[in-house]
Amino acid sequence: METTQLCINMLYAKHNPPPHPPNMSTLHSLISSLFLFSCFLPLLLSFSPPQTHLPMQCLDDQRSPLLQLQHHLYYAPHFTFSSKFELWDANTHCCSWKGVTCDALGYVVGVDLSNRSLSGSFHSIFHRRHLQRLNLSGNNFNTTLLSYGFHKLQNLTHLNLSSSCFHGQIPVEISYLTRLVSLDLSNQDSCYSRYYIILDPYRGVRNYYDPLPYELQQPLKLENPNFKTLIKNLRFLTELYLDGVNISTQSAKWCETTSLVLSNLRVLSLSSCGLKGPLCSSLSRLSFFPNLSLIGTQSLIYLPISWKFRLIWFLSV
Repeated sequence: METTQLCINMLYAKHNPPPHPPNMSTLHSLISSLFLFSCFLPLLLSFSPPQTHLPMQCLDDQRSPLLQLQHHLYYAPHFTFSSKFELWDANTHCCSWKGVTCDALGYVVGVDLSNRSLSGSFHSIFHRRHLQRLNLSGNNFNTTLLSYGFHKLQNLTHLNLSSSCFHGQIPVEISYLTRLVSLDLSNQDSCYSRYYIILDPYRGVRNYYDPLPYELQQPLKLENPNFKTLIKNLRFLTELYLDGVNISTQSAKWCETTSLVLSNLRVLSLSSCGLKGPLCSSLSRLSFFPNLSLIGTQSLIYLPISWKFRLIWFLSV
């Protein structure tokens, strides 16, 4: 109360100053102005909007498909049903869930369920039309990809399905994801080692008298669509990992096709794919060259002299 009255008195004195010498008048005016500013600063701040840092709240139509996804997945560390897997707490908002990323508007743009030993169905994820990143690597799905609507994810830029026990034909719908920057379908054969470690957790030694289940013996393959069809629309790709995918039926022109279509590539990994034919010189013009991996190809390949100091080539027949 006393402070308020003092401010009022100072305001009155500012507009009704007593006579002073010129220098003293200027000093008195400056002191009065500073004091009045300090008086009214709390009042000014009280009208400014509060600065809050609340976590992004996901939209209701984003939350529901994620809960459906959780319902259709289960924990399967031994390739068979073990228990239901509660990925997220339904009582919290989905943008705070582990592995879920939202944008500024509350749309889910990223889902990362890697290395969870999951199996089951993930069809509900394809209702996420804003999704940009999907990572399901390192799981035990043990199924084909043909029944999933990949073409619905038109905003997808990063797709990682590596090491998750998928087998059979790679669906043509993946070739419709024209915004893809990174595609990883590699190392589905890692199921072999995981399966035998389960049989013998102490050594992980393969028992040839206990064969793999039939579906684990079938790798991913590119026949129809073939390699050319898969990549022809993926012109923004900078990373392509198809290690262990059977593309042995491709023509010897796979190399020319790659260099012509995927001009933005930085990483090309096609180890143990059964590729044949010469390594074309046009690959040397691409900037990804230092990150080229073709280990396990069964070709006799002529290497241009200009590549000798740029490539460490591993060839196993």
